[in-house]
Amino acid sequence: MYTERAMFSNRSLKKLILPLIMEQILAMTVGMADTMMISSAGEASISGVALVDMVNYLVITVLSALATGGAVIVSQYLGNREREKANHAAGQLMTVTALISGGVMLLCLLFCKPLLKLLFGSVEPAVMEAAVTYFWISAISFPFLGLYNSSAALFRSMEKTQTTMYVSLLMNVINVAGNAIGVFLFHAGVAGVAVPTLISRAVAAVVMTCLSRSEKNTVFIRAGQVFSWDPGMIRRILRIAVPNSIENGLFSLGKVLVTSIVALFGTAQIAANGVANSIDMVAIVVVNA
Repeated sequence: MYTERAMFSNRSLKKLILPLIMEQILAMTVGMADTMMISSAGEASISGVALVDMVNYLVITVLSALATGGAVIVSQYLGNREREKANHAAGQLMTVTALISGGVMLLCLLFCKPLLKLLFGSVEPAVMEAAVTYFWISAISFPFLGLYNSSAALFRSMEKTQTTMYVSLLMNVINVAGNAIGVFLFHAGVAGVAVPTLISRAVAAVVMTCLSRSEKNTVFIRAGQVFSWDPGMIRRILRIAVPNSIENGLFSLGKVLVTSIVALFGTAQIAANGVANSIDMVAIVVVNA
């Protein structure tokens, strides 16, 4: 009787998945660190951060799903042992990610106040002011976040999940240390947690992009392929990435809409909801991994 040979053993799957779980825990702590640190600045500040974190979560989910969808194409080429096409797909994924995340950043910067007023228009002026500051600074980090997600997805397709875990750890250390300096040393309030988040994402993006260019990797990125435009390859990437982004984005959009209803109840309720949402993320750590 013919028995199909398993592609991966349980041991190899654990080696792949455990670093991903650790990476998800580290990614979750970025938002938790911002919430905990800013709690010392008062209810208005923590409420502003909590409201924007839901919008940021939507953007992060869409960009992450886009990167994951693109990495599926790279993995298919690797499975077919077409390394050159895998490298080309990786370069085009970075191109698409840079354009989309850059476009999202520009839209968020241009329509920062109108968007927040549309979603959370009934909040107190102090809360809205904190939200606008936090959203404006964090929106600048979206292109860095997109590049980081795409580079990390490429490393996962090569089964190098430990690399992404270590870079995620570096990002968290920078963020937490920066939060402590910004909030407790400079008393910068909301900006004190937003700027370190921006810096940590920028550093992580630069590190991951540099690592992705190493020709020692099974898949690596060439500058010429990133700055080229292959409509056929981009369509193939988007055919998987866009539905994946929409599917994940709809769930996140639901959370944003629920938060907009909570915003009607008052500043204390918004703050409580924000703290609870930070802890809530623990429930989906393993599933996301």
